[in-house]
Amino acid sequence: MATNDAFSAPVNYWGTIAGLTPKSSSDGKSSSVAEAPNEYGDTIAHAVYGEVIAPTTEYAVTGNVTLSGIILGAIFTVGTKKVMLTTVAITTQAGQPPTVTISGVEVESGATAKRTYPCSGTLTPRSKSQDVASAFAASEKFTSINTTFSVDPHVQTVEGDPVASDCSHGRVEVQGTMTDDDGTGAITAGTGFTITAAEAESDPDAGYQTKTATATKFLTGTEGSSS
Repeated sequence: MATNDAFSAPVNYWGTIAGLTPKSSSDGKSSSVAEAPNEYGDTIAHAVYGEVIAPTTEYAVTGNVTLSGIILGAIFTVGTKKVMLTTVAITTQAGQPPTVTISGVEVESGATAKRTYPCSGTLTPRSKSQDVASAFAASEKFTSINTTFSVDPHVQTVEGDPVASDCSHGRVEVQGTMTDDDGTGAITAGTGFTITAAEAESDPDAGYQTKTATATKFLTGTEGSSS
């Protein structure tokens, strides 16, 4: 792929994934500050500590993507640091190319995967809404479907530095919006999913009715070999 030397190069924090091409990235670096006040509340001493990263890479979808190859809770190496993959956000919309954003958090330097949850489904580079997780069974076509696979990371720190980590609560949440041109459509959950944000109806002036709902499925985790 051609590159422009004047442009910054996105960092692919999450390894090679067939069908995904890095588009932009952020290291999400942050730190904390401890302050010591005097009797007036003025700061007379301070220390900066706990510098950690929370990297994100946004990908263009350039081929078919088999999502089962993306594992929540997996550990990756970024320079001298280790990071845990915690979130995969997939945005699809009628008439717009899909995008995938993968994010995570820094963990301890010797981290290994404790508990993992695979994503599921297939994403294509088509410019249309895509129910990759089969979250809905609806009588109308959706104009947008946004799918988020995630876990809750648990990172223990000492003086701001990660020293132990784990994750739990794997889930996939899918928000779908459809245009109901005759007022008879309804959004219902697909197999294994539950509607967790009830169908909300919008009736604009001089426009067609839209309906939006969120469906959720909770994932089953697998214990790591080192657990």
